[in-house]
Amino acid sequence: MNCFKSRRRGFTLIELLIVTVVIVTLMGIVFRLAGVGGDSRAKSKTQARLQRLENAVSGYYAAYGSYPPVPLQGRSQDINVKVDGLGVQGSVSDTRNVSLTSPSAEDKKQIEAACRAQPIGVVFPFYMIEGSNSEKKNNAQELVTALASESRQRFTYLNNVGSLRLGREDEATLFQFGLLSFLLPRYLFMLEGDPAMYDTRHSQWDKNNQLPCRIDTGRPYESWEDMQRKIYKGMSSNAKKESFLIQNLASQSVCARWMPNLEGIISGGLEFYGVDTGDHEAPYLMGTVYTAAPNVYHGWLRTFSRGGYNNESSRYLLNGMTVADGWGHEFYYYSAPPFQSYQLWSAGANGCTFPPWLMENLDSYSPKEQATITGWTNDDIKHLAN
Repeated sequence: MNCFKSRRRGFTLIELLIVTVVIVTLMGIVFRLAGVGGDSRAKSKTQARLQRLENAVSGYYAAYGSYPPVPLQGRSQDINVKVDGLGVQGSVSDTRNVSLTSPSAEDKKQIEAACRAQPIGVVFPFYMIEGSNSEKKNNAQELVTALASESRQRFTYLNNVGSLRLGREDEATLFQFGLLSFLLPRYLFMLEGDPAMYDTRHSQWDKNNQLPCRIDTGRPYESWEDMQRKIYKGMSSNAKKESFLIQNLASQSVCARWMPNLEGIISGGLEFYGVDTGDHEAPYLMGTVYTAAPNVYHGWLRTFSRGGYNNESSRYLLNGMTVADGWGHEFYYYSAPPFQSYQLWSAGANGCTFPPWLMENLDSYSPKEQATITGWTNDDIKHLAN
């Protein structure tokens, strides 16, 4: 019997290198395809949400003859205004010139803040604790104490929420009247907190809202506290009747016409006129979010800077609603008086954009600056209405 001695040969170094290169190349192709697919899904989601927002904005125009006149809310459209650590603009006189030839992270924050001068989202005080007397509006410090005692998490720096003294209009920005405050029935979600926030002379709320008349008597409500009490007092049959009356105020009920367009796309969204507007895939956006804290009405809170350059230590507990694109960034809105046209857009995959009111004079920038601006805006997704 012949016996053959088998010889086993291992891979050479060159063969191993070739196999490694092939594997790396295939992995690169797979990751690129996954990225393209992800961007494609994000783009489709963005375009769909833009269309639905535009439908709602068109409904507003049909009802009022203008597009939503979103106020600047104390912000500036100047890209050179400084921002604090949270990207919030400070005093319009406190400026820092943006560099477009080699933009820094700070430059990009300032440009983004200017683009959000007319914000999409709404912000409003949020002090009600579930199970408490609904007529009693808890102040921020009481809410912080409740959170700290009822949650296992530590809320140390939240104790610096400051005092909500409302005698001076410049002490706190408690509301943000963004685009959604025109597309949603604002009285049904913004009238929370201490009545002083609404009835104090020169209050931010009072500047942006006119006290309505009751639809049953035609007479105006006596005060915002009077209207607020009728919304939030115990759910007796009379309270239900009053709540029904407020929902049917012309300025509130008109929102029901376009509400289906907002179904499921609003981070922090609530149910209005039978439509659940909440984006359950992204229920919270921006700010610091605290979830699952016991006995907190609606179950979540955010903290926002009081405002002002480099003023991160002064924070207030506020709630908010906004709409994000497919990449998780808020949309942008711009409309100038007399509000007969508007622009609604997403910054796209790169998250960078540039103010449309400055794009009109693009030739005034240097070629290198134009290249920067073009690089930022080439992937922007826009809807325009004229």
